[in-house]
Amino acid sequence: MGLRVMSMNFSEFKQQLGADPASQDADFLRARESAPEFVEAAAQADQFERQLRAALAVREPDNLLKELAALTEEKPVTRSIWRHYAVAAGVLLVVALAGITWRMYLVEPSIDKYVAGHYAFDGNELLASGEGQVAGNIAEVLETLSMRLDPDFAATVSFIKFCQTPLGIGAHLVVNTPTGAVTVLFMPGVDIKDGQMLEFEGMQAQLVSVKGGAVAVIGTPDQQVSDYHAVVQDSFVPLTAGA
Repeated sequence: MGLRVMSMNFSEFKQQLGADPASQDADFLRARESAPEFVEAAAQADQFERQLRAALAVREPDNLLKELAALTEEKPVTRSIWRHYAVAAGVLLVVALAGITWRMYLVEPSIDKYVAGHYAFDGNELLASGEGQVAGNIAEVLETLSMRLDPDFAATVSFIKFCQTPLGIGAHLVVNTPTGAVTVLFMPGVDIKDGQMLEFEGMQAQLVSVKGGAVAVIGTPDQQVSDYHAVVQDSFVPLTAGA
């Protein structure tokens, strides 16, 4: 029996993504992180689902039906009819917001909102998943992004995967440090203010300019992520710089 390289092609993946983006099927979950185009499609679908759920949570104003009925006092209309109008208006609102969310994919978010939002999505879970492990797919992921890691720094990486960044596909790493695991986001092609510190939800992040893009190092205030600026800047090396 020949080696099975991939359990699901991109066309099949997109069909499954559209039908059930939260599917826990094993083949589907493996496909989500199998290549950059799969990661990007999944990230867009996840963002769309979150924003659509927020749109659906918009509550009908308390006095909407009364205000609508007041407009037609000369020709009374039953409450049930106005309820249908209100429901129809709600559906139109959701459709409009859904359209806006698709267009939002074309707008580059601010770097502080991106870092905070990305960490909020799965940062804590990935820190836990990498505990006590050593990543074995570092070269596989970073070579796709035309990047490599200094061997000493690579030895501290417990987890790595593709992720969505402001300008496309990047990498999400969990790195072991003397003060505990920290999150490192590599963002190809992104221009930042080197050394800038960000704070959000009890966390802090330092932005580090590297050749080929930018890195965000995220940890708790006690972890002093600013201490890792130099080592991170030296450890991300473009493949064009040689082996």
